[in-house]
Amino acid sequence: MKFVGAGAMDRKLVAIREAVSPAARERSLMAGAVIVQAEAKRLVPVMTGTLRDSIIISFDGGLNFASVTQRRYFSTVYIGPSKREGFYGHMVELGTSHSAAHPFMRPALDNSREEVRRAMGHSLWADIRKAA
Repeated sequence: MKFVGAGAMDRKLVAIREAVSPAARERSLMAGAVIVQAEAKRLVPVMTGTLRDSIIISFDGGLNFASVTQRRYFSTVYIGPSKREGFYGHMVELGTSHSAAHPFMRPALDNSREEVRRAMGHSLWADIRKAA
């Protein structure tokens, strides 16, 4: 038995692998992150609006508390209050000995989980279709 087109198939598979580059992963993460960010801004308790306005999306660990890792097949994104303006966000989310918890980040993720999966999937498949 002879397999015809193995070279073409190999080239397509390499193109697909390259389509899921760090830039493609970041586009996919951003597609999901904006959904979570919008939901978090909707749910956060607002007194002055500072905490709501400080909810950011970042791939740069220097902007916030999160440690961001870039590896060949792995990327992370931070969604949450910025270190500078939203330094007290964790106290609102988790509460303190003097104030009750008002969760907004975890519920934002829980409420938008399926929409985030769809958005990220569409973004990745668009990059794969372009490459294939």
